[in-house]
Amino acid sequence: MQIRILTLAGLTALVTAPLSAHHSISLHYLSNESVMVEGVVVDVLLRNPHSQIRMEAPDASGRAAVWTLELDDITDLAKQGIVSDTLSIGDGIQVVGNPARDGSNSLFVRRLHRPADGLDYEED
Repeated sequence: MQIRILTLAGLTALVTAPLSAHHSISLHYLSNESVMVEGVVVDVLLRNPHSQIRMEAPDASGRAAVWTLELDDITDLAKQGIVSDTLSIGDGIQVVGNPARDGSNSLFVRRLHRPADGLDYEED
């Protein structure tokens, strides 16, 4: 009986661990609000369950602030042409997204535009 309980507990942990890594966007971001930020890419991490870009943009006082931009998973990004070498450090981008509930410099990206070549991404 004890072995069955331990086996069940182990299987439950294996099944639920990936689910906890993938979180609801509305849990962390205000889906009814939208913010536009323009800046320069300082880091790109394409991964599952959500990809991430760090961007430096001026704050209200003109000082550089780092923003964390969360995007779809790599499969959804690739369907729109965003792959590992699409975005580079130093690229100027404009993003529109849902701001973080905690007030931090973080957005869930709904649209991304790179003016240099017209690259456009829209979360679907």
